[in-house]
Amino acid sequence: MILAFAAALRSTCLSRKVGCVIVRDGQVIATGYNGTPKGTWHPEEFPRPCPCVGGVSGADLSLKYCAHAEANALAQSAYRGASTSGADIFCTNFPCIECVKLLISAGIHAIYYVHGYPDVSGLRDRYLSQAGIPTHPIAWSRIQPHLSALAKG
Repeated sequence: MILAFAAALRSTCLSRKVGCVIVRDGQVIATGYNGTPKGTWHPEEFPRPCPCVGGVSGADLSLKYCAHAEANALAQSAYRGASTSGADIFCTNFPCIECVKLLISAGIHAIYYVHGYPDVSGLRDRYLSQAGIPTHPIAWSRIQPHLSALAKG
């Protein structure tokens, strides 16, 4: 989970820093963070402000400039030819409905997360239940001391 928070440090999103790690058989196969697609503008360079700044969390996702951490991690897995079937994903934030759909289709086995994320569609938890994918919250109090220790060097 610490690696997911490290990945979040690379985020270019102006609203929220999110990271994730996909692990299969104890091996990291991909990391991801939310940001604009490779080779495109940084959010600060767009001609108008990103709708994510000051917007409703989880709403109008198609209008946002950045791809989500989970989508980027899945894309990285595909680019490298690494199967995600049966893998677990460790996320700083609970995935949104769009990412949940991708994770289900990619064969993710379980989701571990620290911070919640609104289920504005009402479908996210239902999809996860129907797909048989368990979700495991990890208390911030278990993560924070490790991040503090890393920050101190």
